[in-house]
Amino acid sequence: MTATRDRPSGRGFLIDSFGREVRSLRVSVTDRCNLRCLYCMPSGGIAWFRKDRILTFEEITRVTGVLASLGVREIRLTGGEPLVRADLPVLARMLSGGAGIEDLAVTTNGLLLKELAGPLLLAGVSRFNVHIDSLDQAGFAAVSRRDVLGQVLEGLLELERLRAIPIKINVVLVRGVNDDQIPCFV
Repeated sequence: MTATRDRPSGRGFLIDSFGREVRSLRVSVTDRCNLRCLYCMPSGGIAWFRKDRILTFEEITRVTGVLASLGVREIRLTGGEPLVRADLPVLARMLSGGAGIEDLAVTTNGLLLKELAGPLLLAGVSRFNVHIDSLDQAGFAAVSRRDVLGQVLEGLLELERLRAIPIKINVVLVRGVNDDQIPCFV
């Protein structure tokens, strides 16, 4: 990626290696997750980063502010699982109030959405992408190694109740585990 100042207004902007203007940024707010999905985490777990190796909210806000001055307009909060980061609505409010930021989204496994959807919407999150690998309890538990499908579905219902629509659903298909779920998701 390179920064350039060719825009008539004199403002710089970022250009990727294909010559496209960079308008979106994914910010991983934590490496931690409350699921142990087959395709993502070894069954024995992983060593988490020490807390002092994770950016503070102020550091994240500063970096995104610099990138916004270079043309970034959309921020997506990710992780690990971003909703396990303490006080995430505080960060969302800090980012949504930033100059130039037009869209703030969250990608989540949905496990904590029932409690956090409202505060995140009030803080300025405009879109949610919920990752759910099966609509069948046994299939969900097989992929995520946790029997919590009900909580995720409650979170989706809370988003719908709060009219946080459209809600995007993300699925990772694992052959022989949840690949029979394609018709359910369609």
